[in-house]
This record gives sequence, structure tokens and C-alpha cells, in this order.
Amino acid sequence: VSTQSTGVSRYTVQSVSYYHLASLLPVLSGVYAAVQDSLYQLIADILQTWMNGGEVSFEDQLLESSQNSRSYFTIDEEDSLMKKTILVWGLPGVQASSVATALVGNPLFNVRGIFNKDCPEVIKFQEMGVETEVVEISEKGPIPIIKLNNVFRDVYGVFIVTNDIEPLLAMRREMEVGVKLAEMCERLKIKHVIYSAVDFVFRITGNRCSRYDGKGEIEYRMKGIGLPLTVLKLPLSYEYLVNTLIPSRQGTDYVFTGIVDSTLDFDVMNYSDIGPVVKLAFERPNIFIGKTIGLTVDRIDLCKFVRNIEEVFKELKLSWRYEKLSWKEYQKDKKNNRELATLLDFHCNYAPLRDVRTMQALNPNVQTFLQYVTANQNRLTKLFKLAT
Repeated sequence: VSTQSTGVSRYTVQSVSYYHLASLLPVLSGVYAAVQDSLYQLIADILQTWMNGGEVSFEDQLLESSQNSRSYFTIDEEDSLMKKTILVWGLPGVQASSVATALVGNPLFNVRGIFNKDCPEVIKFQEMGVETEVVEISEKGPIPIIKLNNVFRDVYGVFIVTNDIEPLLAMRREMEVGVKLAEMCERLKIKHVIYSAVDFVFRITGNRCSRYDGKGEIEYRMKGIGLPLTVLKLPLSYEYLVNTLIPSRQGTDYVFTGIVDSTLDFDVMNYSDIGPVVKLAFERPNIFIGKTIGLTVDRIDLCKFVRNIEEVFKELKLSWRYEKLSWKEYQKDKKNNRELATLLDFHCNYAPLRDVRTMQALNPNVQTFLQYVTANQNRLTKLFKLAT
């Protein structure tokens, strides 16, 4: 839902009270008093869900269930003591690596990791106890269906993340692969599918964003065929921001250039924090199946992005700033990163608000953006080519 079309600011309307509803819906004032409160509560719940983009926040239910050992595998309890094979698609990407690492230490699961190509990380995960398979999928050529049938054998649950490894596939190819995986899960009656998704930019704003929209189409397909599905909606990643917003040196200053001006904040997180969330979801299918969960760890704006980097590198006594461009100025220069501009515009102005408490309940050991920059100081020194 576009804030421009509704005229409602996503930053001024944080919650919906009975008094808001009374002013918005005066027709309810004539309703019989005995049912008035129930109607108000019902509409408040509906509007709150709408404001959250349809996402579900269920921290209280989750925390309560964590104290109840019976919450483990209440689906198919007759074979709950048998080890279940979880297939992790997308290795050696950041998200899939985090998921495989989190699952491999759990005695409830066998972990089968799927790599797109043979690489040194295969041996690393084998040493960790992960059963590894290589399924090569390139930009062109047929999808290896027979190979997919083999790797999906005897699988209880599947974690899927698409296009998480450079070089990225074209959006159409990503959709083709994702839909084929969804159909494979349906045909083999996989009991629990967890899909790492992002918001569907085109359906919300009308602006195309190939990095996001392919995943949005895959999510719609998965829901359309009725998979036992958990969708995790991720915000912008720390990695994407620091790898895309690289400063240039201008005299004694380090300047982030080519950025559309915005004072609004947006949700961010470290994608490597997703592993414990997926592990918890596979452990408690009765709570997670059927849920779409919006995740976030931190909220920053461009000024905070620069300030956090400046704080970490303060010993170097460098000057940091960013050059602000209006949207018209930005469009004049074709060298500017249009994908970044689209994503920042979306996350600042259109993306559903998310509650940090959700992620704190699912994984308490997460990194804020400042902690991430601090932990990756050496790598960022090389990436930004800082004078030390």
C-alpha cells in the first residue's frame, strides 16, 4: 500500500486506538453498546495488520512456547524422535551458511547442503558434518530435474534462498529456478518449507527492482500452491550497504557520493543472523508454518550510517560526509546506482514497519550496524582504501 495513495504517513501512525477508530468510523457510534467494543477491537486488529504489511508479530506466543518442550514437532508426532533431514539451498551464500551452521549442531536434524558449484567451502561444511551436494544452475540451460529429485529424497524440511551468490542470476532465471524448487517441494510433499524473502517492490510501488521482485514472484507461487510455508521477510543487509556505498577520497575527506537525499530511517540487519531463526522455526513447526514474519535488527538513516563508520574509524582522524542529491539530480547522471536509489526509496517510504522485538525473541545474539562495522573494521579499511 503506497503512503502516497492513502495519504497516511507510516511514521506518524504507529498504532491504532479506539479513539482513532471512533474518529475514522463514526458510523460505529450507533452500534449497540454490548457489541461496540468487540467491533472496535476487530477493526483495530485489522488496521494494525494492514499497517504492518500483513506481517505477524508473535513474540509472546514464541517465548511462551520456548518454555514448553511439547512444542517440538507437534506435527507428525508419531515419528518425532527420528532424525529429520533438512535441505539447505543456497550454499555457500551468507544466509545458507548461517542456517547450515546453526542446524548442524542440533541432534534432531541431518543437514544436506546444496552448492551451486564445487568450491573450497564444500570441504569445510563436510568437516562440520553437513552432507553436501552440488547442483550447478547457470544463466542458461535446463534445470537438472533428475539431480534435484535425488537431492530432495527423504527430506523433511527445506530452507530456500535464491540469488544469494554473486554473480546474480537474471530475475527471470531466478524466478524459473525458485518456482521449480517450489513445485519440487509440493510434489515430494515436503513437510516444512522456509523461504527467505524480501518485500515485493513492484506490487507495492509500481517501480521495478530486479533484486527484489523475482523473490516476490516466487513467494506468491509458493503460497499459491499451498506449501506448508514460513516466509521470513528480510530488510536491507549490512553487507549490501557497505559494499554499495563506497566512499571516494576528496582531499582529506572521505565522501559517499551519488546518494538520493533522505532523512527517513530504514530497517537493516546482518543476514548471517538468520541461522538461529530458521533453526527455531524447524524445531517448532506448529508455531511457524503459515506465518510471514518481518525481521529487523536496527533502524538507521544515511546520517547514522556515516556517523557509525566515523565513530569506528575515529582514531584515524578522518572526515566523513555524504553528498546529497535530489531525485531529479540523481536521474540526470546515468552512472548513479538506480537499484540502490530504488531500494532506499522503498525502504524509507513504503516498506512495512517492523518490530525489533521480533528478532530479539527469535535470536537474541544479533549485531547492530555499529557492532557490525566494529567487527569488520579491518575488512572495511581495505574496502574503503583508507589511509592508515
